[in-house]
Amino acid sequence: NVFNMAAVVFALLLLALPGLVSAQLTQYTPDQADWSTYQSKAIAGSNTAHDPHGVGWIPLSRWEEEKWDGTIYNPSKMTKSDFFKAICPSVDRIRGIREVFYQHNPFADNLNPTKAEVDEWHRIAINHVRALIGYTSADHKVKKDICMFARALWGDERKFTTKWDAKYNGTLGSAYGPCVGSGNSHCGATFIPDAEDQAPYLPEGHAPCKQVQGSEGILGGPKANIPWSLKWSRALCNTLAAEGFWGGHVGPFFHREKFGFSFWDSKPSDSNSHAVLRGKWTGNRMPNLYCNPSQPDCDPDNTGPVMQCCRMHGKRSMQVTTRQR
Repeated sequence: NVFNMAAVVFALLLLALPGLVSAQLTQYTPDQADWSTYQSKAIAGSNTAHDPHGVGWIPLSRWEEEKWDGTIYNPSKMTKSDFFKAICPSVDRIRGIREVFYQHNPFADNLNPTKAEVDEWHRIAINHVRALIGYTSADHKVKKDICMFARALWGDERKFTTKWDAKYNGTLGSAYGPCVGSGNSHCGATFIPDAEDQAPYLPEGHAPCKQVQGSEGILGGPKANIPWSLKWSRALCNTLAAEGFWGGHVGPFFHREKFGFSFWDSKPSDSNSHAVLRGKWTGNRMPNLYCNPSQPDCDPDNTGPVMQCCRMHGKRSMQVTTRQR
């Protein structure tokens, strides 16, 4: 009958939706980025796909324990350790990330996601992390940036290869490079090729990239054999455990407007190698709405986005909720 036919059509549309959305995504990671080992290493052993349920070492019971119940975590009221455990129940994953993944279904094919899909997933995931501390307003949402993705890859190519050395001279180990043989982890940070050499890395018609204000983080936590839904999490979680919310490398994950990522396999021949993340951040540096409890004028009960909202409207009764763990 007509009702059954409509139900079938609707079901087919739902199945096709992830693919239709993916086809409309812009790819930010340049084609030149070699991700081949992230496929061969990740889909091996107990891993069956790049979605959370495809990660073989995480039982369903653990995912159930790590759901997010909507609690807004206030770093001003929590110890460094408690805040880390609230945001990252494990260095592999972020609280509630499984539910966010399946809410958005960012990969049309969980076995073989595209670069455009992974780029978009990282945007979604970072914004989820911000939501955990109540940063949900439009001005606190992160955005992808073509030049940040390109510059992150150029920085890695400059640091780990000699691809650019013949044409672009410099001081060994400097921020500009060349870098091979140097111990400077940020070598290549300011390297930008000329407009002609940039063109193959950028969308057709995109303006050449240039130096802009921003920051960079070189984070060695991610591993090549971890599926894409979780790979980036180790960059944030390891750093959050080491530095806390107030750390310099953690800040951009919560407060920078635009980002770009590059992952570099540190040893392609090693199945357990690290996928070093070079994160580039630019755009507005949004104000930190929480006060640092190490400062004498910090009032943990009068801080955070909810209190900021209430002060603006002349109210003082609402507070950001915290849950100690």
